[in-house]
Amino acid sequence: MGIQFVEKSKLSADELEAVDRLVAICNSHDGIDLKVNPDMLKNRPGTHVEDFLCYEDDTLIGFLGMYVFHGEEAEVSGMVHPAHRRKGIFRALQERAAEQCRKRDIPNQLFIVQRESAPGKACMESLGAQYQFSEYWMDLDVRKEAAQVADIEMRKASADDIETLVWLNVHGFQMEEARAREMTQRIEEEPNRTTYLIVAQQKDVGKISVSFGEDGKGFIFGFCMHPDHQGKGYGRRALAKTIGLIREQGLDDISLEVACENSSALGLYESCGFAVKSANDYYKLPL
Repeated sequence: MGIQFVEKSKLSADELEAVDRLVAICNSHDGIDLKVNPDMLKNRPGTHVEDFLCYEDDTLIGFLGMYVFHGEEAEVSGMVHPAHRRKGIFRALQERAAEQCRKRDIPNQLFIVQRESAPGKACMESLGAQYQFSEYWMDLDVRKEAAQVADIEMRKASADDIETLVWLNVHGFQMEEARAREMTQRIEEEPNRTTYLIVAQQKDVGKISVSFGEDGKGFIFGFCMHPDHQGKGYGRRALAKTIGLIREQGLDDISLEVACENSSALGLYESCGFAVKSANDYYKLPL
């Protein structure tokens, strides 16, 4: 049968298992920890082609997944089996993904490259993608976790809170309103996700989201405080309370991501017991 490429809007259970095996092979060979968002892969809505697979006979040897949070870019993560590199497989997967982006008027691909991945960086150079920013992946280390005050009011966000969430994304992350609105609506539609509004002085002053993974892990994201309410200890208490809420669900494996240049957030997370596990570098390729 030789080499075959397959494009999917939703992966089957067998395909998900094959992706997991390929990730394990690449991680072991390269000494890295690839970010492929397994829960998002499993819960694709099936409305767009976003997964691209390459097989040799019946064995998966290449994979690329797209993650679209707003219309300006598609985040991209992928890998090729170590025994099948330098054969143009990743480029072929990337070109198929780029064609789908063009059909959806998405102007950029944003590649997630594990910092220790020499093949990944070489691939970005070959594609002509330009470095944009980096993020740390952090895990909660119970050995470093200190007791934190968690007495702050938090409530689950509902559909009626979309405007508040958009407002917080605009001011907390300095996002353009159109992009913030699109990203907020897409995130709030994701399964196994809860967003909490942080309340102080009877005002919604921040937000924090939690993804409850089917692998028994909790992931914290979208955490921001309005600038007028930063430096008052609200964020630290909200983070401590969120850790407690995740543990109430029986999950002790808790992770998050933070921009490397955001030293204040990094310091906050470290003070609450999180430790840097790895770093991902992001590269943009205009289409």
